[in-house]
Amino acid sequence: MAQSQNRSNFSKSFVVLAALMLLISLSSGCTKSEPTPVPTTSQQLTADEIVDRSKSSMANLGSFSFQLTHESGHTTLSGALQLTRAGGFVATNGLDIEAEANIGRAFVRVEAVVIGEQTWMTNPITGVWSEIAPEDSPFAFLDPVNLVSDILGDTQQAAYPSEDQSSNGDTQISGKIPAQSLAALVGSVDTDAVPSVLLTIDSSSNLLKKIVISGVVQAEDEPETIRVITLFKFDEPSTLEPPI
Repeated sequence: MAQSQNRSNFSKSFVVLAALMLLISLSSGCTKSEPTPVPTTSQQLTADEIVDRSKSSMANLGSFSFQLTHESGHTTLSGALQLTRAGGFVATNGLDIEAEANIGRAFVRVEAVVIGEQTWMTNPITGVWSEIAPEDSPFAFLDPVNLVSDILGDTQQAAYPSEDQSSNGDTQISGKIPAQSLAALVGSVDTDAVPSVLLTIDSSSNLLKKIVISGVVQAEDEPETIRVITLFKFDEPSTLEPPI
């Protein structure tokens, strides 16, 4: 009888122990573990910060190529030249530019090289090179390096476009800019004008790749005038030489 009682007590103890272990196991399984913290990335840079970074990156360049075109309108130069397209290369020692323009109904193509204080330009009719006084050059005002610096430094109301226009690893920033900040592009400006700009900046290098300027910059401009500046071939080694 005692032996039977012992077996009964052992069985009860075993059942109680098993139930206790099951309860502990279920309790542990129901306890929610704290999630592993996910590293947070830095917040998206503001449009102003993107523009500032681009200004620093562009200031460190030794050279770049550029192209100016007009989706609408033209740029008025001295000598009644109506510039439609210009392009060239900017090096540490100067500038090489080739341009297309209209004088009245006549179409002309000219090229100019500026090295230090010296300027050479082709004759619009004969294409022959000659050295000219800098003040006689229709491109005397043109300074792509300062132009880029002024645009990036003076862009106002910088913002990401309402619609995502970024592609191919580029970031686009829209804003406004005083026309005076574009004097290194067009020479004479309408000092009261504040055209719109759309900047395309490489997201990895912060280099400025494209500038779209919409609206009045010069007094002669129509409100629909659109100038497009494309920048490329950054830091390619080259030194300008006199053409003659």
